[in-house]
Amino acid sequence: MNHVVSRCAACGVELAPGMLACPACRKLVHGARLASLAADGDAAEREGRFTDALTHWREALGLLPPGSTQHRVIGETIRRLSLALEQAGNTPKPQGGRAKTVAGLGAVALVAWNLKYFLLSLLGKAKLLLSGLASLPTLLSMFAWLALDRSRGLSFALGLVASIYVHEMGHVSALRLYGIQATAPMFVPGLGALVRMKQYPIDAREDARVGLAGPVWGCAAAAIALAAGLVLKDRTMLAVASVGATINVFNLVPVWQLDGARGFRALEPRQRGIVLTIAALAALLSGDVMGWIVCAAGSLRLKRDLPPEGDSRAFRTFAGLLVALSAIAWAAGKAAPPG
Repeated sequence: MNHVVSRCAACGVELAPGMLACPACRKLVHGARLASLAADGDAAEREGRFTDALTHWREALGLLPPGSTQHRVIGETIRRLSLALEQAGNTPKPQGGRAKTVAGLGAVALVAWNLKYFLLSLLGKAKLLLSGLASLPTLLSMFAWLALDRSRGLSFALGLVASIYVHEMGHVSALRLYGIQATAPMFVPGLGALVRMKQYPIDAREDARVGLAGPVWGCAAAAIALAAGLVLKDRTMLAVASVGATINVFNLVPVWQLDGARGFRALEPRQRGIVLTIAALAALLSGDVMGWIVCAAGSLRLKRDLPPEGDSRAFRTFAGLLVALSAIAWAAGKAAPPG
């Protein structure tokens, strides 16, 4: 089998595919490209285009040998720009006097804001939602789901697929915001869907933003289904709201690569304890067993993979999602007509 090789521009040593630095003279293989990316990243930052700047710097990070000084410096640049992106208001968060009036509501207020942000910007998000549907693998996997999972009727299957799709596009929206490359959503019939990242968040805070964006959008989809079911007195829409909310609570279980694990890693022990207490109370009041699963799994990870400091925004979002999703599942179940 023949391997494509190149030569170091400085010393002429042959380089195997994938090498990032010459083993002889240590010259960076992609030096010219790195210089171009650095210039583009600096220009984008000066113009306030933080997402574009992050895109350039993340590509540069992938062209540098891990553990090198340059890799560490660019990693810090990405972390700084990611924080600047949030401080510039490019992610949905409470602002102004109205947020202060509901500060006492804590977690529920943050989720309510996120739902409001999603609903008010639905037309603006239409292009993003349609972009995912333009992907042939996404469409084919959706059709496969519909073909294999119609046990409760086509209308329910369509509603559930739409709910899961909105959840996954929440991840896509956050990934694009932070300049992280990823695939379009892929459905796994009977199990769910996933988005595969080609690059990775720079720290636990950024990973929590991306991970919890899916349940936030999924919560919005479940809330819309609940509202439609209540207004139209439609059993199918209420079922979609209930199952969709339960699936999103399941995604908050802090194990493996589920969204909850990504959010949980950004919390310090006290925040984790409060989140688990809320999960238990939500399960007790709503009767949804998923809350108990979140509590049990989180108890095993209470002091594992602790961050340098807790992320208050991830804490409020996580807690608020548990409350809101449990409330939606409970309300949909109560409103469903008998029979």
